[in-house]
Amino acid sequence: MDDQGKSKSRNEAQEELEYFIKVNLLKAHVKLPSERELSEIFNINRSTLRAAIQRMVDEGKLYKVTGSGNFVQEPKIVRNLNDLDSLTELVEGLGKKISSRVILASVIEANKQIMKKLKLPLGTKVFELLRVRLVDNEPFVLETSFIEYHRFEGIDQYDFEKVSLYRILKDVYGVDIVKGQEKLTLTYATEEESNLLSVAYKSPLFFISGTAEDSGERPVEYFRSVVRPDKMKFSSILVKKNQEEIQHG
Repeated sequence: MDDQGKSKSRNEAQEELEYFIKVNLLKAHVKLPSERELSEIFNINRSTLRAAIQRMVDEGKLYKVTGSGNFVQEPKIVRNLNDLDSLTELVEGLGKKISSRVILASVIEANKQIMKKLKLPLGTKVFELLRVRLVDNEPFVLETSFIEYHRFEGIDQYDFEKVSLYRILKDVYGVDIVKGQEKLTLTYATEEESNLLSVAYKSPLFFISGTAEDSGERPVEYFRSVVRPDKMKFSSILVKKNQEEIQHG
């Protein structure tokens, strides 16, 4: 190894490794060459290479199997925070299979938080739907939805392991979701969440909560979701407001 190889940074090592994966068309779950072989290929010292590999593991680009080596990780699903596509539409658009396992489906009386989010009067009945969403049969999201029951009476009769909630709202009840508001924060897995999502107890998860509205800006759904960060990442488009928009905002 020459002196230039010894001086390469972890960032440079990661860039070379990512390029190696790309140009060699290495698919998910393909094993990488050994660290010794990669060190020789890239002319990088082993400690720098090892640090680059670990960061790619932390970023969800690689995974380790003890005694076997390093493997290419399944790419994360990217969700644009500016898009209103349902999870079903997003996943199916990527050519992946999405399925659901219903944990709870019942009609309950709305508590104060649900009433506020859905703008409902005291004592209103809502349909609560708790599902584990799976992508290619792997737990991905734990999703809770609350829907006004009187407006969508009979919605509790559908099997949401077989049909999409948003498609039922549109095709059966004639209500299309066109607008929404949501907040994205970080949380840590409870025992129930860790069991349902197959993650370690207290491991970090994305927590998303918000409302979905129809064309009349009437709340249709209040939702809460916990998402595995090793399976999804988020993006958004940032646009700076001009001075006139700020003054009238």
